[in-house]
Amino acid sequence: MSLPALVFEIEIKSTPERIWEAITSPDLTRRYFHDTAIRSDWRNGSKVVWENPDGTSASEGEVIECEPPCRLVTSWSSLWAPELASETPSRVTWEIEERASSCLLRLIHDKLEGARKTHDVVKNGWPGIIEGLRACVEAAA
Repeated sequence: MSLPALVFEIEIKSTPERIWEAITSPDLTRRYFHDTAIRSDWRNGSKVVWENPDGTSASEGEVIECEPPCRLVTSWSSLWAPELASETPSRVTWEIEERASSCLLRLIHDKLEGARKTHDVVKNGWPGIIEGLRACVEAAA
């Protein structure tokens, strides 16, 4: 049985470029993404890591698509707990849609069939992360 995609949307009063920076900047992700710093060179096929303050990886994946400042797709493996780390990688898609005076940020976490425990954890975690991203971006405006 397949799991439905997790889809989260939030309106952010900012530009696509500023939201993109918040998604891809280690200094900014530390502020809202459980104190992890994202690290990658953002080329298709490159590794992406969400790094804890102690240098260990909380999550990691591979860049599947990178189209600044509108779309980022990566694979996702949760590494912060052994029961999650053993699961099949899933996929996370960030989409930024410009509106009249704001942007719609859509986060889609799918391909979770082999990551049921990850699904159960992240379905409650993503809303706080994207709300933190919104607060971080709008505070800097």
